[in-house]
Amino acid sequence: MNHRSVSLLVILAVLAIIPLPARAQGGLARKAATELLEFFSKSATKEASKDLAEIGGEKAVREVVEKAFEQGGEKLVGRMVSIARTAGPRTLRAVEPDPALMTKALQALPEGKVADAVIEAARNPALMCRLVGAHGDEVLIASVKHPGVGIRVVDEFGTAGLKATQELGSDEIILLAKIKGFRELPEAAQRKFVGLLDRNPKAMCNLLLLAGGGTAIVLTADFVNKAEDKLLGKPGETGPLVGPMVTAGRNLGVLAVTALAAFAAIKLWGVWRTTKGCARVADNGGGFGPDRNPP
Repeated sequence: MNHRSVSLLVILAVLAIIPLPARAQGGLARKAATELLEFFSKSATKEASKDLAEIGGEKAVREVVEKAFEQGGEKLVGRMVSIARTAGPRTLRAVEPDPALMTKALQALPEGKVADAVIEAARNPALMCRLVGAHGDEVLIASVKHPGVGIRVVDEFGTAGLKATQELGSDEIILLAKIKGFRELPEAAQRKFVGLLDRNPKAMCNLLLLAGGGTAIVLTADFVNKAEDKLLGKPGETGPLVGPMVTAGRNLGVLAVTALAAFAAIKLWGVWRTTKGCARVADNGGGFGPDRNPP
């Protein structure tokens, strides 16, 4: 028996061992991957071609499609491919850690946010997948609302961080993302800080602004204790940090209106005085002569 015959017998033996459904599924996976690659090549812009190369090219596409087939069969692959056709090759990187979980999360988003969510998820697929698994598709929304920093705040502060991304502006989320030393705090201080952040994200950001503003804040247990005891007040109350700042803002508004009114009154008085002086000059004949006294 020659070498070629032996090789043929080995191949047939392997095919006999592999169940027919598995072989069929593998064929479907390869077909779906090929069709997706053809779609990318036909519609590819320069950016899409670059994205395809960055995610690992044809090999990466086939691996992710096959992984999706293993998790959810043809139905899951169809959903994933549909997103990839719209959002581009980076979709494959975004869903790679867990195609079933990430495809479901992306499908739950409003259509207009999917492409941006893919971009954010593709920055750090493993981290995004872990956070989506823990907190749901709202993590993707947070990452789109606060590009580059939303996911960091959720990773650092968990549910409280997610709440902050929903309630605060991007400047405040950037401030939270700059915090240093949180993981080095004792567990009790970590829990306390997260509790305060969850209770009133806005007040906590006000505190951080007072503590350092644009520079990176280094948290200490002493800082956290003071925040709890002296600044945020008791449950159900408006703490000193919030109350005076709101009152001050209101008072500043009143002062501004008062100052504006005073300025307008001075200007009007000046105009009236000038007009009156002109009128007196006119009554005297339009000027000062030798026989005339100044008004």
